[in-house]
Amino acid sequence: MDKKPYLVIPFLFEQPTWGGEYICKKKGWHNKPNLQGKKIGQSYELYGKSLLAASITTSNDPSFSPKTQNTVPISSFKEEQPFPLIKFTQAKGNSFQLHVMPTVKDTSWRPKAESWYFFEPGKMTFGIKKGALVSNYKKTCLTIEKKMKELSAFVLEKKLTREGAQKKADEFVQEQNPWNYVNVHVTKKGDVVDLSGGGLHHSWEEDPVTCPLGNILYEVQQDVMDPVSTIRSFDQGKIKEDGTIREIQIEDYFKYLDTSEKRNTLILQKNEKDILFDTPYYSLCSYSIESEKEMNTTTSFHHIFVEEGTIDIVDKNKNRITVGAGHSGFIPQGIFYTLIPRGKSTLLLTFIR
Repeated sequence: MDKKPYLVIPFLFEQPTWGGEYICKKKGWHNKPNLQGKKIGQSYELYGKSLLAASITTSNDPSFSPKTQNTVPISSFKEEQPFPLIKFTQAKGNSFQLHVMPTVKDTSWRPKAESWYFFEPGKMTFGIKKGALVSNYKKTCLTIEKKMKELSAFVLEKKLTREGAQKKADEFVQEQNPWNYVNVHVTKKGDVVDLSGGGLHHSWEEDPVTCPLGNILYEVQQDVMDPVSTIRSFDQGKIKEDGTIREIQIEDYFKYLDTSEKRNTLILQKNEKDILFDTPYYSLCSYSIESEKEMNTTTSFHHIFVEEGTIDIVDKNKNRITVGAGHSGFIPQGIFYTLIPRGKSTLLLTFIR
């Protein structure tokens, strides 16, 4: 397989209950026929099953889309460590959840390090509120889950419309108020939250005043999928379009909930020069560039996401890709290349140290 820069074909997840149009607009894809009006919750910008564009070399090519056919699997390029999972996310309200600590041994659950960079102001919960009774928190989650199952059954049996059931669910959740037990934080554009130590407890909240777009963030994680890593206690009282509700795991959540002060105190990272976060599993840097910058991948692949502007990536053999805002490029290990911005541009660079 040719070692040269490639455009990454993103894998888009439609999320009717908590997604939006930000991601497609950022990519310039909001008017594509198969994406128009779709609520996209996440775009997988890189993971172990990513596909790369074999022949398309500019993200502005009209034929470049999630359905691009002529592809190269990223698995063709062998790295010393697994590729991270990189998600571009828009979340308008999401579940209370945690990942188990790295020391936990469980046949059902695997730990997953993850870190976030906020593109826009957001709102999130993190950690148990000081002095809160965990037993009461668990009782509240069980009470809400029982009610949600009842309302879902009414919709499926056509005793209630989905809209009517959702209204009742919203009222019941507000009455039970699970936010009584957790810390709520407002985040600013550019804030960095590094949760790679595990044991995290969080949700992204929905607030039309503080974050009308929802939470817009860039997530870098270990490539471990949600079904084996994400344990949920509360799903914001959401009922899907078909009347069903998301499965949650209250007993396991409270079994593995770490109530130590360290794991329940949010520390927003202070950016050190260009480094946003640096972990044993992945590192992320932010660069704002106006002139050419020489780079190399002698020790690790590079994944480049263009936050603003447009950047040409050119290797020593004159292979070139053009990456516009909202899109990603992948450079395999063992390449010297040049970043050439078309005007002032900002990029996010992921690699493994």
